[in-house]
Amino acid sequence: MNRALGVAVLSACIAGCHSDAQSPTASNPAPAPAPTPTPVPTPTPNPFAAACGAPLPSFNDSYGFEIKVQIEPTSDKMILNASPLVKNAAYCLAAGFGNRSFCNTRQEHSPGRVPCDDYLSGIADTGLPGPNWFQDVQRNGTLVKCGEVGTLCKLKPENQYLIVVDGPGSYVACGGEGSPGTCGGCAISAKRWVNHSNASTVCS
Repeated sequence: MNRALGVAVLSACIAGCHSDAQSPTASNPAPAPAPTPTPVPTPTPNPFAAACGAPLPSFNDSYGFEIKVQIEPTSDKMILNASPLVKNAAYCLAAGFGNRSFCNTRQEHSPGRVPCDDYLSGIADTGLPGPNWFQDVQRNGTLVKCGEVGTLCKLKPENQYLIVVDGPGSYVACGGEGSPGTCGGCAISAKRWVNHSNASTVCS
């Protein structure tokens, strides 16, 4: 074989080898698994709403609290009672109050009164159903929780809707956790604390 022929054979071999060789194939990574969707928690039904039944007062119609003197155990002590109010004439009619623009959640002796009140009042800081109680000690809108230093009010441990007051002042009840957060007040002047013929006229 002469040199020219050898070069031709070698060139043909190189060309053939290159044409038959498989090009390396890039490996495709496996697709990442789709993330598992976070389950949406099922809302816990409000037990007070279920026990209240129909008509159920709307949070949008919450009208604060009516506060009145429940009893006067002594001449220097009063017990205040807070009741949530609803401002909706159609609701009041359905709840048995007749033609009124605002009313209590139910008639006083209705079996639904307590759970309906609890539904609008929420859970107080004590963990009991009912409002949180405050005194506007300086009468400037700064509320101090009843029972704290400087206040003349303290909670009734058996009933969150009641407080004991030892003197005139401005007392406020506000809905707790899970409520619309509305408030109601009772201002008792020094004159009315001493001179009143009817407990229903004490709060203003």
